[in-house]
Amino acid sequence: MATEAALEEVQIFDVGEALKRREPFRGGRVDMAKSANSYIAVFQTHPRGGETHIHQHPDSDQVLFILRGELTVEGLSGKYELKREQGVLIPAGTHYGFTNVAQEDVVFLSMRTESLGGRRVAHVKEEESNVSIKIPLEEIAAKGLGSKIYVYALDCRTIGISAMRLEEWNKQSLLRMECPYEKNDSHVVAKLPTRLALWYRISRLSESDYRVLGEPDGIRVRVDVGPARSL
Repeated sequence: MATEAALEEVQIFDVGEALKRREPFRGGRVDMAKSANSYIAVFQTHPRGGETHIHQHPDSDQVLFILRGELTVEGLSGKYELKREQGVLIPAGTHYGFTNVAQEDVVFLSMRTESLGGRRVAHVKEEESNVSIKIPLEEIAAKGLGSKIYVYALDCRTIGISAMRLEEWNKQSLLRMECPYEKNDSHVVAKLPTRLALWYRISRLSESDYRVLGEPDGIRVRVDVGPARSL
């Protein structure tokens, strides 16, 4: 990494040598070079690791460029899979997150248009949307209900909803969030967080727009929202 006195000089960096010096490299970040207007670091991220919460950097454009492995980048409007020698430009203020959903580590360069390395961060508020899903009580409350239930983005048309955090679905899904709900004698009404509704591009739901599919354990359901995404 360049010293303060050398910030205006040409800086050569070598990712391979940086990783060798950190052997055994257990994941994380190695700072490579910086100037008054830019910052370059290399990341190695283990499977299921990453910056999984949607956030933004208000002062900095960012480029992610994949050197080895694969990386899934998620924005408010969807997710994108990057492979080796592919990259993404994330303008300042754009909300995003990224996760390694593959079975091997991913190594990538992060390049920013500011000198602090992205240390100013703002996160998307976990606000309630106007989208609700009605679930029969017996399909989700076999072991009781706490103050929150959990929603999972399982695939492009399936939302998982459970009464507890489930490791199986944690591994399967890119996105998991807490979800407020209301309960009466026969149903639970899950009020989807805005971020999840935006990810599925759903602004409204009636009961005819989705199907609730229960599981034998009685603590979770899969909700097919495929028809609603075409509305």
